[in-house]
Amino acid sequence: MKNIWNNIKKYPLLVFFAVLLYTISIADLFSPVETFSELENRKLATFPKFSWQQLFDNEYTIKIEDFTEDHFILRDKWISLKSISESVLGKKENNGVVYGKDGYMFTKFISADYNQLAKNMDNVSKFINNRPDLDIKFMLAPTAPGVMTDKVLEKSPVVDTQYILDYAQNNLPEGTFINVQPRLAEHTDEYIYYRTDHHWTTLGAYYAYEQFMQTIGRQAQPLDSFTFVDVENFLGTHYSKAKNYNVQPDVLSYIESDAQITINDVTDSIYDYSKLDVRDKYAMFLRGNPGYATIKGNGEGKVLIVKDSYANCFVPYLVNDFEQIDVIDLRYITMGLDRFIQENGYEHILFLYNCETILTDENLVKINLF
Repeated sequence: MKNIWNNIKKYPLLVFFAVLLYTISIADLFSPVETFSELENRKLATFPKFSWQQLFDNEYTIKIEDFTEDHFILRDKWISLKSISESVLGKKENNGVVYGKDGYMFTKFISADYNQLAKNMDNVSKFINNRPDLDIKFMLAPTAPGVMTDKVLEKSPVVDTQYILDYAQNNLPEGTFINVQPRLAEHTDEYIYYRTDHHWTTLGAYYAYEQFMQTIGRQAQPLDSFTFVDVENFLGTHYSKAKNYNVQPDVLSYIESDAQITINDVTDSIYDYSKLDVRDKYAMFLRGNPGYATIKGNGEGKVLIVKDSYANCFVPYLVNDFEQIDVIDLRYITMGLDRFIQENGYEHILFLYNCETILTDENLVKINLF
């Protein structure tokens, strides 16, 4: 026994790390299991239900690994430490996020799946051509790298916005594509994109709203007719991934509105103000991402918005222009659009997606279902 102890004392570092490893492992077994990471703004993996089939297919062990990684003790602290160490080493990216100038962060794109872009444009083009009696427009919002080009470091792996915009314009029926990139580029000295989030700001959305109204032959409400409310310390989706220690928080803005939104037969404010107290403040708009919702406005006519989350801060501008604004998120519905169109008789239909979502979204095929 004495010899064993003497041998152990020869390797103090080995003993230290062994004790540390076992201590962490035991503590990890008794640590609380969380279901959501506010730091990363995502749901955490749940403990998988055992299945012999999944075990033989090597799927069960992968799910166990995902669960273990998501629930490792002090996980948020390790993530922050990793971010600090990489920043000290001068890394210009972290966890799929590319750092730009002046605190801007962008989604990292090494290669894009343009096959999905082609499929999506084919589906939209088919939808429009099969309904010549409807006024249908498609707006593809550029993400920050395609507008705030002076904030992108040289040779940064970011999305090729211009290619995507050109492809969409060349593959949709004439007169249906709304290109807001030039108008946004006129306002790059303004706060039109968040630094820490992948969305445009509410001000950036205004310029898109202005162009949409102009395209359908109607007058947009002037910017100074809206009252903007600012909310400090907004940390968005890019920060949730990168967790850079020297982050510059954003200011989230929304326009004052007493509009009501109906989701699943429940009517409430168009904004979920409770989200202003959590990290994912952008989720306040339209109360998140409902599959189908309807808003009663103060204007004339009906409009349908088929959208991704870029439309969430865009839609409130329409309240004073239309009597009814319906929004559909195809991720959460299992039917086509014809039933909604027949029941509501929309004067206008707008597809609003951003240049990154359109590369990966596989739900646009639903628009041609009956």
